[in-house]
Amino acid sequence: MSDVYFEEAPEVQEISGRLIDQHHPHMQDAKEVIGYRFRCGQSDWAGKAKKLTAFERFETGFMLMVFINKEAWTALSEAQQVALVDHELCHFSRKSERIYDKEKEEWVDKWLPKEDPSNWVIREHDVEEFSDIIKRHGLWETGIEKFASVVRNAEHQMDLDDIERNLRVIK
Repeated sequence: MSDVYFEEAPEVQEISGRLIDQHHPHMQDAKEVIGYRFRCGQSDWAGKAKKLTAFERFETGFMLMVFINKEAWTALSEAQQVALVDHELCHFSRKSERIYDKEKEEWVDKWLPKEDPSNWVIREHDVEEFSDIIKRHGLWETGIEKFASVVRNAEHQMDLDDIERNLRVIK
């Protein structure tokens, strides 16, 4: 087995900063608690999001970490790289409390302190299902139905040829 090592991933961090500003308001004040590393060496995944342990936080100074498989990264188009980083950021969820803003005269979310590890959680994927089950039973569960609706309305639809081509390049 080949050696595995990690290196900083500044291009991932740069993409992440833009995505956080556009789509992840719960992380806008917490960019400095997220680390980014390329995983160099053979792997069967493209990206991973992790809430760090107390020891890992002590060693790295980060609360959260995004790992990107460098081999997969180099095989992806720029648009796919952005989608991968966005996907990994979606795993990070932060607790909030609802407070009433007297100036705005509305209820708003106030994010709980970024320095407290208990305020961060790893969010699972919205849908986990086999295509065989959907073929046999259709959109049998509301989460799958909502997911299918979002897929139908997405701007870009990858087809199976795109996916198979990318998998060949990654391997």
